[in-house]
Amino acid sequence: MKFIYTHNEQTHTLDVEHAGDAFEIEINGERSHVQVISFTPPRLTFSHNGKIFSARVASDGKKSWVHLDGTTFVLERADARTQRGHSHGAREGTGSGIVVAPMPGQVRGVLVNAGDAVTEGQPLVILEAMKMELKVSAPHDGVVAKILVTQGQSVEREQILGQVESNQ
Repeated sequence: MKFIYTHNEQTHTLDVEHAGDAFEIEINGERSHVQVISFTPPRLTFSHNGKIFSARVASDGKKSWVHLDGTTFVLERADARTQRGHSHGAREGTGSGIVVAPMPGQVRGVLVNAGDAVTEGQPLVILEAMKMELKVSAPHDGVVAKILVTQGQSVEREQILGQVESNQ
């Protein structure tokens, strides 16, 4: 199964092949073997290159959120991303500028205000779910037209968090 994720402003392809209690993983052309030690959702313990790692995993069928070493990775099935044509956090329709919660959770931080200039990929809101933090980012360069949430507020999946208007 192929996934796409963005880390440090670079998009990566992740190909995962399940083989019993292990996985063969290819990231950007480099293959490696991952041995699953235990998986009791949401906790996944595995070994890779002789080191043991513990991660928290959540999924809604289309996306998976993996919290590992202080970073939350949003893995999106490659075929789903291609069909939608936009990054996580943006509502259907490229360029709409409407930013939505990709999963239910609680707002841990609002990083921008209405009127702020933002760049594509800039974090706007931080959500927390299952002790994982997820940064919801600007879908394109522009100006924040509105922010509809406040710190501490609970949000549902696909709830509108705000809108970014294009500079064009």
